[in-house]
Amino acid sequence: MESERPFREWPIEQLAEQALLHPGDRRVLEGLAKEAGLRPGVRAKALEARIARMLDGIAVPPRGAGVQELREMLATAAREIDRLRARLKDAEKVQVDPQRAAAGEAVGDPGPHRRVYLTPNAPAWLVAEVRRAFRRRYHPDAQQEPARRGRAEEVFKRAEAVFEEIERLRES
Repeated sequence: MESERPFREWPIEQLAEQALLHPGDRRVLEGLAKEAGLRPGVRAKALEARIARMLDGIAVPPRGAGVQELREMLATAAREIDRLRARLKDAEKVQVDPQRAAAGEAVGDPGPHRRVYLTPNAPAWLVAEVRRAFRRRYHPDAQQEPARRGRAEEVFKRAEAVFEEIERLRES
């Protein structure tokens, strides 16, 4: 019984919303129109009429029509995929950027910004705020337990080194 009326529990407003979300899906619209037709009231009848108009606007292409257009679209998509694969392969071939090679950093290396969860174009105020957050969280004096204090000190020193590197990059 439940499968006969899948939209039975839905209010009229939700049926109308679904009709607007699926204007080209004949199967969904037919199910919504059937459910609206089973409901009493003026709003249900108005919704049924609106869905019927939407169904009239959906053209059913004759069988076999548009095959050539689909083949052309698929061929275009295949060419685009090949082009993108070639670009990806070229990008993977590039192993080392000359400027980063001097610093001993590979192109795949995320760089200093990514190590502290920032992007290279992050504004200065955001860098400063993230630095303060790292300092608050990982400052060794904020830790009570000796084991945590040692770990926090390591992270604190690494983060400070990263932020100094970011500052050097901004100045140059």
